[in-house]
Amino acid sequence: MRAADLVMRWAEIYTRGLEPAAAGARRDELASDLWEHAAHEPRAGAAMLSRAIRGVPADLSWRYEQQRRMLAGVPRLQRVVSGGVGALVVAAASALVVFGVAVITRTSALAVRGAILPFSETALWVFGLTGLAVFGLLLLVRQKTRPLGAVALAGSSALVHFGLFDLLNKSATISALSYTPQWSTAVACLIAALVLLFLSAALLWAPSRKAIS
Repeated sequence: MRAADLVMRWAEIYTRGLEPAAAGARRDELASDLWEHAAHEPRAGAAMLSRAIRGVPADLSWRYEQQRRMLAGVPRLQRVVSGGVGALVVAAASALVVFGVAVITRTSALAVRGAILPFSETALWVFGLTGLAVFGLLLLVRQKTRPLGAVALAGSSALVHFGLFDLLNKSATISALSYTPQWSTAVACLIAALVLLFLSAALLWAPSRKAIS
């Protein structure tokens, strides 16, 4: 039973994210095959594992074919748009995380030297929103959690405001830029653009009603 569990676990991994009908049929076929194997083999466990290992290339080839069929039903323009949006979202999310980490690093260095208080309200917002950005970026890894990740990143876009505000008294460059007439408008436009990007991606990646049913 332990060997069969391992084999079925592998099946769950390589069928993940595929069409439910095809993935379910593949797992059902494998479960039936394992049952027949166990009924006629005296040392079924070792044979199951050996057969599963030798069948890995075939399993991966089957997965690739299923993915190719799934993409064949998606218009090329939609695939290009989805891929472009995905790359843009990952780039923007990574930039947010890097910005948050940079602000935290600068704040921590000043706090260690005793130049500022370590736990100001703005600093706590920066910590929290950076963590939210990291969480959202990690959720982008899996297809099922991508919409939620994009929503989390939309919320973390406020990091731009709090991060820049936190740097006002710590960076001469940011302090000088804040006095320019276009500063507030530019920051607001940047945040709005990020929120629009992330929410648009969430809508694009959200499962359709047809897929849910």
